[in-house]
Amino acid sequence: MMKRLCLTGLVSLLICAPALAQQTTGSVTGRVFDQQGAAVPGATVTAMNPDTGFMRTEASDSVGIYRLTALPVGVYDLAVELAGFATVTKNGVAVNVAVIHTINFELRVAAVAETVNVIAGAPLISTMVSSVGEVVDLQRIERLPLNGRQFASLAATVPGVGLGFLTDPTKQGASLAPQINGGNGRNINFVVDGGDNNDDTVGGQLQQFPLEAIQEFNVQTQRFKAEFGRTNGGVMNVVTKSGTNMYAGSFFELLRDRSLNALTRTEKLAAPAGQNPAKSSYLRNQFGGSFGGPIVRDRIHFFVAYERTQEDRKQTMSTAVLSLFPQTPTSAPVEFRENVGTGKVSVNLNADHHLTFRYSRNTNSFPYGATSTATPDSWATGKNIFDSINLNHNWVLGGSRLNELILQYSDFQNRIDASPSAGNAFLQFTNGVQTGYNPAAPQRTDQHKFQVRDDFSWHMTGLAGLGHDFKTGFSFIYQPHLLAIAETQRGVVQYIMAAGAPACGCSTTAANVTQVFVLDGTARANLPNNQYGLYFQDDWRASDRLTLNLGVRYDLVTGLDIDQSKNPNFVKVQQAAQAGAFNGLSAPVAAALNRFAESPQSDRDNIQPRLGAVYDLRGNGRDIIRGGWGIYHDFGYTNAGILPPAIAASGTFGFAFAAVSGGGLTNNTDGSFYQVGQPLSNLTNLVAGTNSVFGFWADPRLEQPYQIQTNVGWDHELTPNTRVSADYVNSLGRDLNYRPRLNQDLDPSGVTARQISTALVAAGFTALNPNNSSNRPALSVGQSRYNALMLSMRRRMSQGVDVSASYTLSESLSTIGAASDELNTANIQDPRNPFDDPRQMGPNQLTDARHRFTLSAVIEAPYGVRVAPIFFYRSALPVPLRDGRDLNADGDPFDIPARAFAVDSVDPDTGTATIKDIGACETVNCGRSQPQSQFNLRVSRVFRVANRVNIEAIGEIYNLFNALNPATSNATVNNAAGVQLPTLLQPTSYSGDIGRPEQRLGQIGFRVTF
Repeated sequence: MMKRLCLTGLVSLLICAPALAQQTTGSVTGRVFDQQGAAVPGATVTAMNPDTGFMRTEASDSVGIYRLTALPVGVYDLAVELAGFATVTKNGVAVNVAVIHTINFELRVAAVAETVNVIAGAPLISTMVSSVGEVVDLQRIERLPLNGRQFASLAATVPGVGLGFLTDPTKQGASLAPQINGGNGRNINFVVDGGDNNDDTVGGQLQQFPLEAIQEFNVQTQRFKAEFGRTNGGVMNVVTKSGTNMYAGSFFELLRDRSLNALTRTEKLAAPAGQNPAKSSYLRNQFGGSFGGPIVRDRIHFFVAYERTQEDRKQTMSTAVLSLFPQTPTSAPVEFRENVGTGKVSVNLNADHHLTFRYSRNTNSFPYGATSTATPDSWATGKNIFDSINLNHNWVLGGSRLNELILQYSDFQNRIDASPSAGNAFLQFTNGVQTGYNPAAPQRTDQHKFQVRDDFSWHMTGLAGLGHDFKTGFSFIYQPHLLAIAETQRGVVQYIMAAGAPACGCSTTAANVTQVFVLDGTARANLPNNQYGLYFQDDWRASDRLTLNLGVRYDLVTGLDIDQSKNPNFVKVQQAAQAGAFNGLSAPVAAALNRFAESPQSDRDNIQPRLGAVYDLRGNGRDIIRGGWGIYHDFGYTNAGILPPAIAASGTFGFAFAAVSGGGLTNNTDGSFYQVGQPLSNLTNLVAGTNSVFGFWADPRLEQPYQIQTNVGWDHELTPNTRVSADYVNSLGRDLNYRPRLNQDLDPSGVTARQISTALVAAGFTALNPNNSSNRPALSVGQSRYNALMLSMRRRMSQGVDVSASYTLSESLSTIGAASDELNTANIQDPRNPFDDPRQMGPNQLTDARHRFTLSAVIEAPYGVRVAPIFFYRSALPVPLRDGRDLNADGDPFDIPARAFAVDSVDPDTGTATIKDIGACETVNCGRSQPQSQFNLRVSRVFRVANRVNIEAIGEIYNLFNALNPATSNATVNNAAGVQLPTLLQPTSYSGDIGRPEQRLGQIGFRVTF
């Protein structure tokens, strides 16, 4: 009842207000007072951007408070005028996106007309908001070394933000992802010019934009206001550039070549015995530019930007590939091409109306699956196309009332096509080598979004004139296509080879093949959905020093409560749950499976209260404490839960034939071992499948994931240009979507007794098909816990030096964080207690680094030389150690070992790791790899060519000291006999730049500005 009343009240507020908050703009507020400190009402306060002619004026109220809201991002000159007082101006005030700047003015009586000019930037500390985060401005975007020109990478300079690799292999152009609140980039809301820029299928950032087009972005990691939704991690709010009254532009080109790189670890390992390793071919060229200016001075401006990347490299084949397939070349060419462009028109209709229109496009192509363990004929071809159209209308009604309307259409198409030379068979070997037809091809993903966002804000004066700043609004996303298609190539046979099998799989005396299957039909799932968001926010200035941030938000997603009636696995589980067939199972499993007795329904209880406070300790804006608590719901990206069941529910995809035998498949004609290429009819245990059988089914009332966030912090201004801060944050994740393996074997005696299937058969139903642990449900039972202490120092450019440093001490745990795509399915230690077992709450494999340290700087040296370093350090990440034996006899060899191990050191010459015992293994992911560090450096010099023409010569080095950074390690502790393996925690791959994964990498280039 209470939830219904809250929702009704919220809707009523929206109806009463002229619907339409500051997603793309910033605000300036403050007090006007005289020399005795008394309020000065009626003073005229004007903000004017000299670059665009944009101007906005407001008057101070009865207690001297003024509010200049919805100012487009830029640098402003502020002026305060009142008859009888000297006019005061403050020039060069930078207004940042989604930031409320507090600037006070002191007026003095003027005997004659006079003006007091003050050169002043915006205050470093906001005394109005309790959120945790930071703005990355244009100066840092343009001057810091930025690998691949991916602007989101600079989020790692914000306290509490890590940097990892995007886990979606279909987006080769976007290799890096910010990590916030223990997530790996999939729980962040990426907003560009107020519009949604999120991939709803796999999570994370969607479209790339030219770096030349980025004005700035605001990263909010904790306690953001109710106007921000669709995330349980953080918000990256990006604003693109607009034109000015001056015609201006840029052109750049950056070049990488193998002569600028160090030898890679992979190249060293691939060198034949007795031969010196050699660098493989590598050439990368990025070029582009921008141009903008006035169409009508002070009224209409335009801006365009374009960038292209051409990369030609070679993938070195592993010794495992070359030993199996000696005819394979030692390296194969890999080509990557990307185009990114944007165009924007901004219109100052008048002082109250500001309009922008932007169109952006991003395309790329690349070989999919190009790894050192895959022969080139198994590589597929990937293509991506991204488009977005964004319209923004900013309208000030007067009296501190503001409307902001955002309309956006975005489109994403991904295609992966098989190689023409792939043949009609796919072979997977136990050492990771694969060859033949890539099973991921052909596939496609389509995402079409229409978004309407309206926000309205106004001020209400309270006692002593302090009052409330209210915001209310809604966001609606209509997504008619969220389509995923995987079309099988009819006749393609997939072989899983036995250990030691030859490449041909043609030995007649050995067990060469353990699995054979043929997929048939089309895996197709279209998940059209609507996403609704409603909110109300009150920033209440309770006193001159205390501001309360009070808000509530409601989010609803409809359309994901899919019809699964064509999936026989779901149908029988639903009927069994309704009949009480699972009540005899353990309480956690029974509770999860009994949810399937319900009818499909969208998650409708997503009410999110948010409470925060910020207190100005001395009343001068130089010392604040802040804190808050809130609930934050995310959109559960479909690949985490509903997408595989939706494919199964289509009834058109599954196994046409399958045969499995760990001891090797046999021939039914003569009893010999089955060989690659022989007719499927020869198989003794061949089982015909049906297209409607695919081993995924979803809770009909799948929940949207959310976090409960708490923070408390202190911010202190050391000097007008330097601040330090300390924040403690806590995030508790709930209802995280994943697909756990529940159909485990519960009979350790050797008799197969799969948990779910046994209960089904006992109740008179048939077993799951296929009856194995890979047949699993999508549930909302995952949990996470993140704690962090963040310390930071920020000095903005002053006397030629800009410095930012941060240290984060953190712990990131979850019950699902063991797989590379954050979807753990195979580490359940007790099938009877898969959710509450304390061993399941383990460190997040990709994000649980105890210590992170980042240092960045821009130094304006003499003679036009600019030096900009960035240093990243993080301590060791977890490793999902497994014993190697099926200790609990549940049918899966993913049991944790008795002891935990960590890398002690790695020989820089051989790459061999020395390991140490670190105690009992008490949770999943109990091992530890080694720390990673990288020092990147940019050195440039600006040469003046003409009045407004400058050329900047650029030299950049990534991983200057060539630090060896293993990315993955062998996680198996013991062999079948219980003997510890010598390969334990030995590196298997390395991290760094996506093009050249681990070595020192150089880049030279130039940038012309005019």
